[in-house]
Amino acid sequence: MAVPGIARGPLRPRYDAVIIGGGLQGVALAYELARKGMRDVCVVEASYPGAGASGRNGELIRSAFSSPEWATLFEISLRKWHTLSAELDVNVLFTPAGYLVLASTEADFRRCRLAAERHRQLGIRTDLLDARSVCQAVPALNPDRVAGGLFQRDGGFAHHDAVVWGYVRAAAWQGVEVHPFTTVTGIRVEGGRVTGVETTCGTISTPMVVDAAGGQAREVAALAGVALPTRTLRLEAFVTEALRPFLRPGVALLSLLGYCHQTTRGEFVGGTEQRIMEPEDSLRTTLVGLRDACQKFVDVFPLLAGVRLIRQWAGVVDLTPDLAPVLGPAPEVEGFWLDCGWIYGFMGAPGAALLLARAIVDGRMPAPLAPFTVERLYTGRLIKEASLVVASPESAA
Repeated sequence: MAVPGIARGPLRPRYDAVIIGGGLQGVALAYELARKGMRDVCVVEASYPGAGASGRNGELIRSAFSSPEWATLFEISLRKWHTLSAELDVNVLFTPAGYLVLASTEADFRRCRLAAERHRQLGIRTDLLDARSVCQAVPALNPDRVAGGLFQRDGGFAHHDAVVWGYVRAAAWQGVEVHPFTTVTGIRVEGGRVTGVETTCGTISTPMVVDAAGGQAREVAALAGVALPTRTLRLEAFVTEALRPFLRPGVALLSLLGYCHQTTRGEFVGGTEQRIMEPEDSLRTTLVGLRDACQKFVDVFPLLAGVRLIRQWAGVVDLTPDLAPVLGPAPEVEGFWLDCGWIYGFMGAPGAALLLARAIVDGRMPAPLAPFTVERLYTGRLIKEASLVVASPESAA
């Protein structure tokens, strides 16, 4: 039986645009390009849609970031999350249960206070909570690990597989072709501009290529002669057996570098990072990573002690020095666009795809995207974001 949205025929010899990467970034952008009138769009994926980080993430969604750049971009995405099921005509299981940025130290709480002030300036709705209010909102927390927090009531989580396949199907309705198990082996560049893509299933002539290859984005960019100053890191997560409801919102653990939520079926899903992260592109999980996560989560949520784990998994991401995504054209090669460098790509995809499609079709960079172009990585004008829960790749240097 054919999978909804997957192309049944072979690659055609020419497309107006080819997107490399069938993760959430790639299929969401294809959908938005088609909605803007670009019907002749092709997505090529080396595996199946969502096989990479799009199907391996923590599923959490917020716009409660500390920098104006991150908060503005992700607020656009958050607004789309609230209407995405109706727009795609598929239930993406978005649960607006709220999102708590947990401060475990006074330094963390100062960061939350500064972020709350920024949110008021930007019109983003968040509440700064003291330690008592946080413990009342989430009684399962260890009070010794609570100094306060920042709560975004309209944040939450969604189901990654439902979102990916919802976008695939909706893109296909708009005329997009999604070709799985099609590996890109070369990108043709003539006279400083893109002319085609070479794949294991044939060569495509095209004037536009988008690198949305996730953990393989740097290698794909190199095929076009574009050098991305990124590092590939492995992130790990796990899921437990179903438990009685004890955690309503999603939670980010600032100083502990962790993130978690409890699904509607009762499973606890979470992951943590360590201060020093070595570059790694393997999908193999580690005992070190599992031990780190278990120790931190049992410390924060004591009721998890003795709970059985169901599964542990890993995913890879290609990270920039400031952990912010790269969105926009590559200046070295005309017609080659970048949609990569994501660490919070799941929550940011709907908004980023909307804005990037506007930039491509209209020829004008929307203001929320302007800070995220690749030039910042060459000039050193990096984006400073203080509420991320993953170690900087610079710590591995």
